[in-house]
Amino acid sequence: MEEFREIVERALQFTPERMEPLIANVHLRPRFIKEGGFSFVKESFDEKGEKLRTYTLYDAATDAETPLFDHAAFAAALAELTGEPQNAADLSVTPEKLGADGSLTFSLKDQARYLWDGARITKLSPALPKGAVLSPDKTKAVAEEGGNLVLISLPSMERTQLTADGTETAGYGTRYPGSSGFIADQLKGVKQPAGVLWSPDGSRFLTYFLDFSQVGDYTLIQSVPDGENAVRPVVHTYKYALPGDEYVPKAQYLLYDLEQGVMKMVDTPATFLSFGMPVTPRVSMLGWSLEGNCAACYVMNRDFTKAEIYLIDPATGKSRLLFTETSDSFLFFDGHVRLNAGGADTEDFSARIFVISEKLGRLFWLSERSGQFDIYAYDLTNGDCTRLTEGDCCVRQLLHLDAEKGLLYFSASGREPKVNIYQRYIYSVEVATGKIERLSRQNGDHNAFFPPEGGYFVAAVSAYDEPPTNRVFKIEDGTLKHVLCEADVSRLEAKGFTYPIPFCEKGADGEVDVFGVMYLPNHFDPTKKYPVIEYCYGGNQTTRVPQNFPETLNNLGFTPCFSEAGFVTVIADGRGTPLRGKKYHDYGYDNMGDCAGLSDRSAAIRSLCKKYPFMDGDRVGVWGHSGGGFATLHAMVDYPDLYRVGVSTGGNHAQEIYVSNWSERYMGPYNKENWKAQNAEFHVDRLQGKLLLIHGELDDNVHPASTMRVVDALIKADKDFDMLIMPNMHHTLREHDYYRRRVLEYFLKNL
Repeated sequence: MEEFREIVERALQFTPERMEPLIANVHLRPRFIKEGGFSFVKESFDEKGEKLRTYTLYDAATDAETPLFDHAAFAAALAELTGEPQNAADLSVTPEKLGADGSLTFSLKDQARYLWDGARITKLSPALPKGAVLSPDKTKAVAEEGGNLVLISLPSMERTQLTADGTETAGYGTRYPGSSGFIADQLKGVKQPAGVLWSPDGSRFLTYFLDFSQVGDYTLIQSVPDGENAVRPVVHTYKYALPGDEYVPKAQYLLYDLEQGVMKMVDTPATFLSFGMPVTPRVSMLGWSLEGNCAACYVMNRDFTKAEIYLIDPATGKSRLLFTETSDSFLFFDGHVRLNAGGADTEDFSARIFVISEKLGRLFWLSERSGQFDIYAYDLTNGDCTRLTEGDCCVRQLLHLDAEKGLLYFSASGREPKVNIYQRYIYSVEVATGKIERLSRQNGDHNAFFPPEGGYFVAAVSAYDEPPTNRVFKIEDGTLKHVLCEADVSRLEAKGFTYPIPFCEKGADGEVDVFGVMYLPNHFDPTKKYPVIEYCYGGNQTTRVPQNFPETLNNLGFTPCFSEAGFVTVIADGRGTPLRGKKYHDYGYDNMGDCAGLSDRSAAIRSLCKKYPFMDGDRVGVWGHSGGGFATLHAMVDYPDLYRVGVSTGGNHAQEIYVSNWSERYMGPYNKENWKAQNAEFHVDRLQGKLLLIHGELDDNVHPASTMRVVDALIKADKDFDMLIMPNMHHTLREHDYYRRRVLEYFLKNL
């Protein structure tokens, strides 16, 4: 649509990857490479406006900052070693350990490890096979190959076959193909890390045997295969369990002892999967104690209403039931932790579902059995339970344990009056008494990191409308110790970037408070009337409203582009979403048709349009991806008097053909008639507005059949609609400019 091309090109300046070169110090990631200090990347701009990245060392004893190495010399040495050009101002390495002599051990993306002595780089160990998992001491690794595990000694790369009876569909430490991105990763040559969790001393590891051999097949057709000579479409078949299927994947926990050379079965029942793998780089169903002499796991039932938590004796593989967690609707402790956990290289407690301290004889656990997520401490000997927090907030993360002082550090939201109820603040609690101290002095969301030895903590403090301040705080009382850097977004602001504005409106019942934000057009004129777009998500496992500045830039959509295109964008989190307590979240249980608060969000938009004259209530659109695509179709057919234009992309419209361990968790056991009643596919006769459906042809998460069923229903109902199928595209579409352009243009043309 040439008439909108100029507007779209301006709008696409505000995609995440195009905003990134204009901002500095927005993403803090400290690496604790020495006791009493850490490295981080400090960003700045040169006189030409090019971003410079400086690896910096902070010393907690002196509060001094120094370059981690001579960047020019380091880049030259690395280029000579690898044979690839290196930009001294934009290096990409992972610092691991700083020696007493100032030498630096670091790794590259292929996990090859090196030593920099200040003058030259020496290779310590070669690149590892894709998906290999290094031991803590970096002397060995385990890789999964064809359903079997292989031990690799370093630096010799000597291989020892640990298992031989695994297969592609029933194997050790392997990945369930029904997890999102399986086919996409295969075609890209990407292999996820093996399902291996090393003990702290590297003498043992936990893993599992995953059998999905009897799970039913899903098939994707690649109509435009790669290669100039390719003619025939390619068929991709993979295992994918549906709700109500007799066979769904189950895993049996195992433990391997390197000294004994024995794989031991952990004598717990087999478990249904919380995630695509029981052990993932981000969060796992098993875990070691901090000292490494014991371990624990949980076993989940198929309905996700009961979890049994077992202690494991690593010497024998024997287990003992410590306690059982239950819910009348669904358990969410595992999903709750994933809302906060870091990336694949996270080192902090935020990636742990539970924390075990042998010194204190306690297992610390997050549960919302009291209505909010609280911390519970279980005695490892007799299972006695103590509740450590007060039920007046939502505990978000376990961050650090000082066993000597008996202090557990955590983040929580909703405890402080007159502040955003979703933003995290930092606290400590005395394990013996339950006394809680607040350590946060600034308002805003605290993304905090604690070093293993304690003594201080690092936090990026920001809000949806406030770029981060990256600072070091004293662990005793949370007072400021040192300012690392402030975010610089001046170049982005100069382009007209608009910060979101918060709101609180009543939900559909006229009583519950629904919080959200609106993004105004970048060149806002209060005397004009603007079309309104809701960016939505319909899944019960997450929220969408940004609470910190990185989320404002990219909360899985490209909302800032809509501001440049002249729209008011509204994002709200209604009932059925987490972080507001069990009752608020449970509103979505077996109520999938409300799309995680669609009734509340629509009520909020009506109120906003009445309150603000610049919002045109006669021109309201809605769009979203995946669960948001599902919610968009519901919005268009359930509230046709409000939503006039919708763009539904990658939508899991039919839960009965979506992955079992998501649908059954939030819908309960499969009931055909009940599930059909909550599927908008059967109500498309109510469609009145303009609708665009988009789907990737190789979407291995939400199968294209989900959209094609809607297409079939629309045709039978004699309804006009628009559709775009994107060849060779998987579930993630938001990074493709053609996709973004088509979404923007559809609203520009029709709204």
